[in-house]
Amino acid sequence: MKTYVIYFFAALLLVTSCSVENRSYFQELDRAIEQKDEFDRSHERLQDRYRRQFRTAPSDSARWEAAYSLEKIFFYHDVDSCYHYIQEMLRLQGRDLRRRGTSAACYANILYKMDSLSRALIVLESVDTAGLGTGGFHTYGYAGYHIYRKLLHDNALYEKKCRNTINSWWRRDSTNIECVYYHNEQLRREGQVVDGIGRLDACALTSPNDTAKSYYFKAMEYLNSGNDARAIECFATSATYDIRVSAKAYNALYELARILFRRGDIRRADRYMRMTLEDAESSHYALRYNDILLSEYEIMNVVLRQEKQRKYGFIVGTVAVSATLLVVLVLLILLVRYSGRLTVSQRKLSEVSSIKDGFLANYMEKCVDYLNKVDEYRSSLRRTAKEDGPDAIMAQLRKPSFASGEIDGLLSSLDSTFIRIFPDFVDRVNAHMKPGYKLEMSAKNKLSTELRILALIKMGISKRQKIAKILNMSVTTVYSYHCNLQKHSDIPSQSFDRVIASL
Repeated sequence: MKTYVIYFFAALLLVTSCSVENRSYFQELDRAIEQKDEFDRSHERLQDRYRRQFRTAPSDSARWEAAYSLEKIFFYHDVDSCYHYIQEMLRLQGRDLRRRGTSAACYANILYKMDSLSRALIVLESVDTAGLGTGGFHTYGYAGYHIYRKLLHDNALYEKKCRNTINSWWRRDSTNIECVYYHNEQLRREGQVVDGIGRLDACALTSPNDTAKSYYFKAMEYLNSGNDARAIECFATSATYDIRVSAKAYNALYELARILFRRGDIRRADRYMRMTLEDAESSHYALRYNDILLSEYEIMNVVLRQEKQRKYGFIVGTVAVSATLLVVLVLLILLVRYSGRLTVSQRKLSEVSSIKDGFLANYMEKCVDYLNKVDEYRSSLRRTAKEDGPDAIMAQLRKPSFASGEIDGLLSSLDSTFIRIFPDFVDRVNAHMKPGYKLEMSAKNKLSTELRILALIKMGISKRQKIAKILNMSVTTVYSYHCNLQKHSDIPSQSFDRVIASL
């Protein structure tokens, strides 16, 4: 008996310690979020100091080094600013092999991050690796791995190029945290057993940014092995370090929010996902928008599962309080009608979801807002059922859906969001138009119909049927606009969509 008591208290102590530990790393993350503005101001002071060094540099060589330093501090903070200083690096590189190779590697890397894959590939394959130093080769290896991995679906040749890039990187520096993780992946694809965590622990960490990467890659290792609890802990720690160094184009907090959504911690995940979206927008991290869009499916599935569970609970609770057979039959009829209306509502949700391709970052925010509306609607139904009874519920359900009239708002949101992400898109399009034919926005932060069609093509939506559905017009009208745009451009018809998508 004493032995069982000892086991019981030992298990209780273990559960309590785990709970305290969980609270600890979430508390650290939340504390960092509360101090986020202070960290951002500190990073802005660092930016100003490096900008002054750039402006006062005595020579082109010194200005290039200052621009390189600015590129590194902006890479995870502001993609547009990073792109600007890479252009300065290209302008100041001169004939020096190291500067030329490093500038090109940085250019390929930022193009990938801006989701301009075709241009990134061209620049990457023009890099002369012979002149690259350790830092430049890290940038080259990082860009090469991601660009070739993303192209594997289109051409198996890139599998060999990706493998060669990782092997070359590994020979150059086998202690780099990113190189070690990608090398672990490659070894596993080749069928080898790898101690991923142990190899990551052996890496040299020289900065808080390296520490953030180390915890992020450990989280990915735990996630791949099915250990979600340790993955959550490492993602939370990585996100804490990201916030402390004022990183905005990060992955850890986003991955943490996705896991928390799957595990049902909707409130915490909602907060983290909103912050991820805001920072992705402020840093112009175009590559992250696709990931946010994919996670929207996952979030909506969680919501639908919860709604089904709540509906089932409502049915069971209602039947449990039924006193007579007559009351039970009446409630069953009401529930059948309620189920029919719920099915209609779910169908409307699916229709709203079908326009997902027309949104980038703001679609995530609207989706989270919609979750709040669904929750408020359910709370309203429950309160009405408790206070006024089933008839009042039916009266509430007969009112118009809150989802009506959202399309114009979504399109306006698409316009403003797209313009923020691609502020020079109209100028780039007009550069390919024949003299005398220029496209203009119909109002401030509002795209014309022609520009909306081109914007959707830029986002990878090339099918006319999808464009027509998103813009709420006929397929014939879309074809008419598209043909007119092709006719007035200097782009061959067969490559028109491809060129627009690459702008």
